[in-house]
Amino acid sequence: MKKMRFQVIKALSALLLILFFGIIFYVVLWRLQLLNAFSKMAQHKTIFVISVIYCILLYAFLQFLEGMKVGERRILDLIFGFFVSSICVNAMAVCICFIFEPSYLKRAFLSGIALAFFQTIMGFAWIIWCHRKYEKYQFQKEAVFVYGSREDQGEYTRVNNTINKYFRISKSINYEIGVENIQAQIQNSSVVFLGDIPVAVRNVILKYCMKNKIDCYSIPKISDIYIQNAKVMQLNDKFLLRYPLLEIEDFQKIWKRIYDIVTACLMLICFSPVMLVIAIAIKKEDGGKILYAQERVTRDGAPFLMYKFRSMREDAEKDGAMMARKEDDRITKTGRVIRNLHFDELPQLIHVLKGQMSLVGPRPERQQYIDAYSEKIPEFPERLKVKAGLTGYAQVYGRYNTEPEDKIKYDLYYIYNYSFWLDLKLLILTIRILFQKENTEGVDEGEWRAIPKRGILQTPDSEREENT
Repeated sequence: MKKMRFQVIKALSALLLILFFGIIFYVVLWRLQLLNAFSKMAQHKTIFVISVIYCILLYAFLQFLEGMKVGERRILDLIFGFFVSSICVNAMAVCICFIFEPSYLKRAFLSGIALAFFQTIMGFAWIIWCHRKYEKYQFQKEAVFVYGSREDQGEYTRVNNTINKYFRISKSINYEIGVENIQAQIQNSSVVFLGDIPVAVRNVILKYCMKNKIDCYSIPKISDIYIQNAKVMQLNDKFLLRYPLLEIEDFQKIWKRIYDIVTACLMLICFSPVMLVIAIAIKKEDGGKILYAQERVTRDGAPFLMYKFRSMREDAEKDGAMMARKEDDRITKTGRVIRNLHFDELPQLIHVLKGQMSLVGPRPERQQYIDAYSEKIPEFPERLKVKAGLTGYAQVYGRYNTEPEDKIKYDLYYIYNYSFWLDLKLLILTIRILFQKENTEGVDEGEWRAIPKRGILQTPDSEREENT
């Protein structure tokens, strides 16, 4: 009941806010007097129609860039969504003004900037207000966590209860106690959270939860990524699911390539002054090489020499390949800055132009890491079905130290749900990770040779197969 009340308050307040923005936009257009050649009635009708379209576009952009997902996204992410949405919609409005009256471009441009910042400030106030309402109508439910043998129950509970706004773990059960005992312990629960447990056990508990109207959350298996994209079919009187094979259509490949080339060229032009400053800073700091070359793997396992701005000492890998650690003393002063901003990746725009990489896709890995992960995650090579990307789903929604099994789920979700709009969304949302320190944190000491926290690379084959 509390959840529904909050959703209604949020939806109505968002509608009123967008309508308010529409009214402000209507007044601005009227005062600009762009349609003096029309009669007063025609002016009002035309401006009204444009204002309605303006409101619809603003709402669409806010949904697209996740600017209204209060309770699901961080406050900074919501503000970013509001700001970019306002910039995009008001840029379109300025273009419309230019079409009607080119001589009014300067006034329209200044009005657009003022509107964008006003909307961002109002959006910030709305986000804070909604967040307080969210906390007031806190509908976090107490959950029972059914965990597997590979999970650190205590750490999982601590992290979940710190960041999860959907439910709070109040009780934990190991799946090995048996299905009947689990059912007896969850029968009065409002939420059940299924961790990394065998599929057979998970399915029985899931059916029990559905039958008894218990909210159920689960950590997906890799096979669930295939299932969620299945198509419903009929075979005579049989209900049939077809699991489509990954195959990006030819026209999608052509469009993606054109989009990559055009956007990469524009980004190189815009960032060329920044790249020059970075190059000078690296050279001045220790006199070493500006670029760092490393062999990575892209589509179909094709190796290529990938360039980055050097952010570590030149002898950083004298003892062999190592992932960056937290507080890594191999990172230079300049390197720490450009790594935090992800600017060390800018030279990879050249690889995009050469066709070795795409703007969006799974990040390129070293062959040795792919081989190591593939031993225990057989699906890991599937990410090589598309070109490696400058950014990707795992980079936007994950972190640098996200575990390999979680990264492959993000990557496969992207591959099996590919669209131009998803590429555009991920590219825009990549900007916001520049302000998220956790996206550049290295792995903990002792985990820095690509060994994930859950120890998945040490998992016995029999258990791995059972848990896939």
